[in-house]
Amino acid sequence: MSAVFLDTGYVLALELSNDQNHRIAVKHWRSLRKRLPPLVITSYVFNEVVTYFNSRAHHTKAVEVGNRLLTSPSVKFVQVDEKLF
Repeated sequence: MSAVFLDTGYVLALELSNDQNHRIAVKHWRSLRKRLPPLVITSYVFNEVVTYFNSRAHHTKAVEVGNRLLTSPSVKFVQVDEKLF
């Protein structure tokens, strides 16, 4: 099964009930969970997601989402280094 890349917009849409794409993202996520493919997130996307919440005075949410992404056995974290960049 091919890996699925988690981008910032998708993660935010899942987490923010007032996001214009929230309903469709949740529907898509529910369909993925039935046969969860490997998920991939980069350090850049991780940083964007956590910074989004933290910069809007939602530090607890930033920590919660960040920890979930970092500790999930389904998510592969890819550090974007100079070579990969």
